Amino acid sequence: MKPWNERHDPVLGESSPDGASAASATFLQDRRDEDLRAPAWLWGAAAIVFVAYATLSLMVANAQNASATTQAGVLIGAFFWPLLVVGVTCLWEERRNPRARVKTFLVTCLVFLVIAGITFLSVRGYGLHRWSRSSFSAADFKAQAVRCLRERDLACAESNWTDYVRLRPDESYGIVNLGIVLNQQDKHAEAVAQFAKALSLGEGAYDLFAYYADSLAKLGRTDEAIEWSYKALSVVPTLVDVRSKLAKLLVGAGRHYEALSALQAFDSQRVSRGQSPYFEAQRIAIESVIDAGGASNGPAEREALRLPAFGGHFFAPVTLGAGKPAPYMVDTGASRTTMSDAVLRDSKASFKVVATNVQIQTADGRKVPARTVVIESMKLGRFELRNVSAVTCSDCAALLGQSTLSQFDMQSSRVQGVEFLTLVPRGRQ
Repeated sequence: MKPWNERHDPVLGESSPDGASAASATFLQDRRDEDLRAPAWLWGAAAIVFVAYATLSLMVANAQNASATTQAGVLIGAFFWPLLVVGVTCLWEERRNPRARVKTFLVTCLVFLVIAGITFLSVRGYGLHRWSRSSFSAADFKAQAVRCLRERDLACAESNWTDYVRLRPDESYGIVNLGIVLNQQDKHAEAVAQFAKALSLGEGAYDLFAYYADSLAKLGRTDEAIEWSYKALSVVPTLVDVRSKLAKLLVGAGRHYEALSALQAFDSQRVSRGQSPYFEAQRIAIESVIDAGGASNGPAEREALRLPAFGGHFFAPVTLGAGKPAPYMVDTGASRTTMSDAVLRDSKASFKVVATNVQIQTADGRKVPARTVVIESMKLGRFELRNVSAVTCSDCAALLGQSTLSQFDMQSSRVQGVEFLTLVPRGRQ
């Protein structure tokens, strides 16, 4: 008979004979630690949401025209506030829990992302159109349109200007701005309709004329585009982009010399003030076409040369010998055409001196020695003139006097506020 063994209860701190209990405890601890770790997908989701939230926050700040310093602060805040929320929630943790912290960061970024999205929609006016459109005034739509234009969101600006015009249909200010936004989106037929409506209401401004001309040109209505470009320049002659486009339209219409005159007139005024010419490259391009004979085929300039006014004067393209066309100011009060000795010499034009003891008074009132010459051949536009009498001196300005102008019938006209001088060779009318 086997002896009875007394039951043995485990004692705290007593080791298991085979170490099984210790292994089991270690396994359970490892499982708990593993459950508390944040998986890679959770980290990735948190990073993506944070980037979206930070980006949208910057877009809101930029839409409100915030400074670079403010935008930097917004970016720092986008990272700081979620971390602050995570830090506060850690105070209630019984033990370290990385998984919960990443979840808290993710949820916080999601909440801030939603808030930033609602703010962005409100700033850009999208929420305005979706939820409370009927309650806003024309001034509200104008403010939203300005914000949209600041962001170069043309579709948003168009929508807001459309609502502005709906509320104020007889106010040309909104109509013009709507037309400009349509022009910038290449909706030229709609833009032309808005510009025409503004003009019918009596609106008149250089930007209206310029954008109207641009839309007309894009629709192939070249002659109208040319006239409205001239009108824009008559209000603000220094609009170089409008002048450049006008020259291209004139070249396309076969009016090369008129295009050259429009550019030369502007550049000659700049040179007289000691500034460099602005349109030199474009003039060279047009002159190259003329040299190649392309300008002679333009039907618009076969019978007459039309010169637009600039600064109250008319400038005509004159070609001497082997030189390039140069701007000469039309002076109907001068008896002879004048030019400097250097210009005549550099042109290599054939001429003969008929008088050397001539005195001429310059623009500043000085009397200087000059000589009278007869130039064998010179061109005014595409029209060649023979045996032209002229006066040359060291400081003579480039002027077209009666010795040249007398070979043309001149007609000054004012076409809807724009001054032109038309030169027709005698016997061609």
